[in-house]
Amino acid sequence: MFLANAPQMIELQKVFSSAPLIYTLLGSMSIAAMALWFYTLATLRLKAVIPEAFKEGLRALLEQKEWESAKAMCLRQPNLLGSIIQAGLSTRELGPSVMVEAMKSEGKRASSPLWQRLSLLNEIAVVAPMLGLLGTVIGMFYAFYDINRSAESVNALFDGLGVAVGTTVAGLIVAILAMVFSITMKYRMVKTLCYVENEATMLSILIPRP
Repeated sequence: MFLANAPQMIELQKVFSSAPLIYTLLGSMSIAAMALWFYTLATLRLKAVIPEAFKEGLRALLEQKEWESAKAMCLRQPNLLGSIIQAGLSTRELGPSVMVEAMKSEGKRASSPLWQRLSLLNEIAVVAPMLGLLGTVIGMFYAFYDINRSAESVNALFDGLGVAVGTTVAGLIVAILAMVFSITMKYRMVKTLCYVENEATMLSILIPRP
């Protein structure tokens, strides 16, 4: 009795064959979101963004007022902090206001790829459920298209509808994962960028204003 009432196992091949294009797109989006997340977490670390040896060496050069050596060091070891300080050193003779604006502009430019990754994750979170719903609507349209159905085909009709709803489920899963990845990535980005901004401000104090 219990075996007779047990739910049937979902046939993944049957589900995929109902909308192969939609499931392929959703799978590609999920892989892209996960790859962006792992890549950002692996590269957006404080030791990678601001190497301790680089920071201390740059501080020593600024304290000794060796501006050209400091600029050369920023060029040899490109990173977010170095690009900001290099912009300040290049414009220090134009006045403090110009130097500060140049450092702010360089900070925005250097961090724009990070925000683009976050924006892409947000786009995936928006598009995925819409794509899944599209697959469900198309499946329901084809299921009801033939109005001259026999009584024996009613069960097959509901089976087809159940399979069609799977695209919406898959789209929601991909969207939820993308949103979780986006939240964790944004937290890491804001924390790291705030640290870089603080370090850049401390180092900019060592650059004299004419």
